[in-house]
Amino acid sequence: MSESLQKQDKDFLSKISKCDKKSVEQCNDVVSSISKAIKNILTDKTAFNGPKKEINFTGFYGIVAKYNITDKKPLLIPLPLQDTHSVEIKLTLEALQQASGHNNDSSQYGVGRFLNSNLFPDEQNSSLLSDEVIAIELGSPISDLTDNITITFYHADTLQENVLVKCAFWDLIQNGTKAIWNDSGCQTFGDKNKTVCSCNHLTYFAVLMNPNNITLSASTLKALTYISYIGCGVSLFFLGVVLFMYFILWKQKSDDSTTIHQSLCSALFLLNLTFLLNEWLASYNNDGLCQFIAALMHYSLLCTFTWFGIEAFHLYLLMIKVFNSFIKHYRMKLSLAGWGIPAVPVILSRSLNKYGKYSISTEQKSVSMCWLTEPAVLYFTIGYFAVLFLFNAVIFTKVTVKVVQLRRAGAPKKSISRRELHTVLGMACLLGITWGVMFFNFGPLQEPALYAFSILNSLHGFFLFLRYWNSAKTRRSTEKLDQTRTDTVLTSNPTSTVVNETGIETYFE
Repeated sequence: MSESLQKQDKDFLSKISKCDKKSVEQCNDVVSSISKAIKNILTDKTAFNGPKKEINFTGFYGIVAKYNITDKKPLLIPLPLQDTHSVEIKLTLEALQQASGHNNDSSQYGVGRFLNSNLFPDEQNSSLLSDEVIAIELGSPISDLTDNITITFYHADTLQENVLVKCAFWDLIQNGTKAIWNDSGCQTFGDKNKTVCSCNHLTYFAVLMNPNNITLSASTLKALTYISYIGCGVSLFFLGVVLFMYFILWKQKSDDSTTIHQSLCSALFLLNLTFLLNEWLASYNNDGLCQFIAALMHYSLLCTFTWFGIEAFHLYLLMIKVFNSFIKHYRMKLSLAGWGIPAVPVILSRSLNKYGKYSISTEQKSVSMCWLTEPAVLYFTIGYFAVLFLFNAVIFTKVTVKVVQLRRAGAPKKSISRRELHTVLGMACLLGITWGVMFFNFGPLQEPALYAFSILNSLHGFFLFLRYWNSAKTRRSTEKLDQTRTDTVLTSNPTSTVVNETGIETYFE
């Protein structure tokens, strides 16, 4: 190594000590310095006048070499380490022509391997295959290739079946203060003995081990995507209809149940809308926009969970506690809880920059969306729902038993079984019982659970519309029957039963 490179190497050692503190800015300074040194060699004929030159820095091994564009063929470049060719880079003719500008008969390239993954800290604390990152430098920016460059990583040991891998590049965000491993423009192929990264641009590449995202088959991801988009689109339309009808009803008369139903539909409407816009907005690669839509979708999701819980609480007061349940400023307090409580974790997560791009991977590609990047916040969200779901499930069970008892006490079984079913299904929609399918998302049940979750919950708004439509349709036709049943119930239990029966009708209408 030349004297100038030795001097630079000593400077890099001091910078690396600061980089080990996981500062993206300090680490990028080290990486950029090495890349700049390679680029200087490429452009400085006095520094490099031979066919090939090896470069060694602390934690880095690289090669600078010449190539003839007139050969009109791709370059295969092995990166030796300890007499082995564990990485092979293929630079396509299209990439070489972009770099040379079709003018020079002779050009140069630089490739290298960083052997210290600490130089590339990221928000997800990702684990890299062989702890290495590959850099490629052609002297000019290369992007939007139609004939992708490929990097083949040959594994010293075969990968286990349960180990997932994904090709990605180091992507600086927030003006270089943070970084993520982004798989945009890259595809992953290979088997147990090798992993092939096919990318349409040049930068710092690595293979992520067990990426912190869901991995599905390509057909499953495609099917779930279609189901979710169609279901959410249908729900968005019918939720709009329900909200319009509630608005008309609100101008005529408004009670506590109507206000709660309207708020739940509003939260679901916002959730479906942000989900449908998410992937499209993520494609703009605007970090600020991505964080905003992720925060808004997270907020609408937490609001939906909260209003599920408020539905259960209101049903508890209406059906179980019944007496002495008056609460001063009841609606205002519910609104503050339903829309205010979810805002607290969202504001904290946004202030701590816990939103960003999230990838759902397949064997061939991945789909990116704007979502949570911190597993701890995701676990909190799941835990929050779990607590509310447990409460809702208890209330659902108690009220279902009471509904069946009251119905059968007032009329023969055959004449009321259909109505019982409608009542129970409507209550399940209002309490979000179908969202409990998410707890079966593991092992052999993962794929069926994902299908059930996507179908049931993307259509949740449509089910709420059916509940509303069914209630409106039967309200007038059952008035006489309800009066007859009430008179019958009063004969056997003149106090609590009529209150509970009235509560059922009030709640579900």
